[in-house]
Amino acid sequence: MRTGGEFLFGPSNGVLMSYDRLNIALVGAAGLVAAPAHLNAIPTIDRFNLVALCDVNADAVQALASERGVGKAYSSYEELLADPGIDAVDLVTPPFMHAEMAIAAARAGKHVYVEKPMARSLGEARAMVRAASEAGVRLMVGESYVFHGPHLVARNLIEGDAIGEVVQVRQTRGPWLFNEAENERLGGRGHHIAWRYDPALSGGGDFPWMMDHGPHFFATARLFNGMSAIERVNALPHPHGEGREAHLRGITSVTWMYEGGEVDGLWMQAETAPEAGRYVGFRTEIVGARGTILVFGEGGGSAPGYPQVAPVTLYADGTEKTFDPGEGDDRSWSSNNSYYDRAHGNALRNFACTVLDGMPPRYAPEDGVADLTATLATIKSAIDGRPVALADVPEDWTAYQAD
Repeated sequence: MRTGGEFLFGPSNGVLMSYDRLNIALVGAAGLVAAPAHLNAIPTIDRFNLVALCDVNADAVQALASERGVGKAYSSYEELLADPGIDAVDLVTPPFMHAEMAIAAARAGKHVYVEKPMARSLGEARAMVRAASEAGVRLMVGESYVFHGPHLVARNLIEGDAIGEVVQVRQTRGPWLFNEAENERLGGRGHHIAWRYDPALSGGGDFPWMMDHGPHFFATARLFNGMSAIERVNALPHPHGEGREAHLRGITSVTWMYEGGEVDGLWMQAETAPEAGRYVGFRTEIVGARGTILVFGEGGGSAPGYPQVAPVTLYADGTEKTFDPGEGDDRSWSSNNSYYDRAHGNALRNFACTVLDGMPPRYAPEDGVADLTATLATIKSAIDGRPVALADVPEDWTAYQAD
């Protein structure tokens, strides 16, 4: 079958630029969440030169640059943007910084790759798109789920008519299990970074976890239905969050309707002990008119004590077929689904192709806006206690200033 790589990174359909490598700077390089994945992935992409690291922690970024063999280390973003030897910035900074930093980079003539969630409001996100367009630079949102190997296999099966027309997309998020090396790197904290639980810094108000992960889930939901737009959502709020969000609120399930009303979807979350269920991590079932696909995403796989499950299983015509993109073990999760480094690497490679070859991005800025809109609508639905149409999310509405 066709691989995701061939589809994503094939021959150029644009005009080749005058250079074939992009000088890129990683901003927020000393962070503990996405930064290590980018640090590992960028050197594997032959179209990048990692020429600079930037972080407000001057000592940490100097040490990191020395460790990684990167020539320049900045603690001032303004000084980095003034460097004519930098073509693009890769922003792995917290969401409250995304709009300001992306707009400044675009105005400085730098191409911009920015981690999800794209921004904290639609106004911020659309200002980022406008700034890139006006400056004539590329903007791409780092939505790794769209570039995750098993997800690409499932998408290709759907496009190959393996299950007929999609009828419903069902997503489940169970407990995540770090492998020991990752747990040690993070000092046993997992991804419990302070800004991720702050209502304003995360942009999520009382629902920071949903703000952080909602774009992933909606991007995946659209990927498995031809990137169709989502029309409205309905969230089931929980009176308290989990773990370090216990003093805030949670969302345990979300339903949505795609435009046209023929296909719908469901996301569910259950925080239990890992041994309480058959699976851990993120998984999706795509139900079609003639079959079903079960695909595992971030940290997805069998719970402890069960035999490892295949990354992708196709159930159709009375048969069961399994597929594995063969990406090897994951760096972060106790599962057989590679996620952090490879998925981020696939996305970054696509970004390089959009800049150097003029090819359209697999995940366009408008996709980032669409999945941010669905996420904000989900939080608004939980607050308002009713379904919310994406078209009704105000331009300046933020979850952290909501009534």
